[in-house]
This record gives sequence, structure tokens and C-alpha cells, in this order.
Amino acid sequence: MPANETYVYSTRVRFTHCDPAGYVFFPRFFEKFQAAVEDWFNIALQVDYAGIVLNHGVGLPTAHTECTFKKPCRLGEILDLSVRLMKVGSTSLTVEFIGSVAGEQRLRAQSVLVFINLEDGKPVTIPDDLREKFEKYQGQC
Repeated sequence: MPANETYVYSTRVRFTHCDPAGYVFFPRFFEKFQAAVEDWFNIALQVDYAGIVLNHGVGLPTAHTECTFKKPCRLGEILDLSVRLMKVGSTSLTVEFIGSVAGEQRLRAQSVLVFINLEDGKPVTIPDDLREKFEKYQGQC
């Protein structure tokens, strides 16, 4: 990914994402946010998301999410989710998602992801090597 660029996760709105009217059923957006985070780790940060979970026993559950829907997304459209890192805390990240279709903003959301030990569910400090990657990404965007 070139420097000074925000990572964008692009996804087609499929039949399985929609209600009978052909609009994305709102819980499906939260699945797309998670997919965007995983790909952001893997592609933009060059960090194996699955490896963090499976090999290091660290999870990144969402502790808080808020979302404003500006206009529905429909079957067949391509939704672009821009991933912006808003804050890096000691044990958490605040990530903003801006969703657009063909350049028109459809939604804006923020999520707080917490690094936890999968054995006891308690927060853990973000490792220094990851913190450096987060801060570098944050500085580029």
C-alpha cells in the first residue's frame, strides 16, 4: 500500500447481506467492519491477523461501536470502507470506518477494539512492534 493512503476495503453487496427489499440488513455492516479490520491488518499493516489470535492467544473484540447510516446500500453495489485509525491507547484502538458507494458517503462508524488475553479475557498491552505499525499508519493518513 502506498504511503499517505488510507486503507480501503471494497466489498460487493450480495443477496445474503440484504433484507427482502434489497437493502443491506444493518447487522451485516458490522460483519463488514470486522472483515475490513482483518484485511487492514493483513494488507496495510503487514500483520497476520489470524496469527495474533491463533498463535499468540490475543483477541481483538469490539468493545464499543457507533454508526450513523446516511443512505441505504443496495444489492449489487460496491461498498468501499475506508479504515482510519483515530486513537492508539495502551490496550485498545479506536478505528473509524467511512462507507461510500461510487464516492457517495453512505455511513460513518467508529469502533473501539481491545486487545485481550484469550485465556482470561483481560486486556493486554499492545506490543511495541504493533504499536509502531499503528502509529506509522496513523501518521500516513
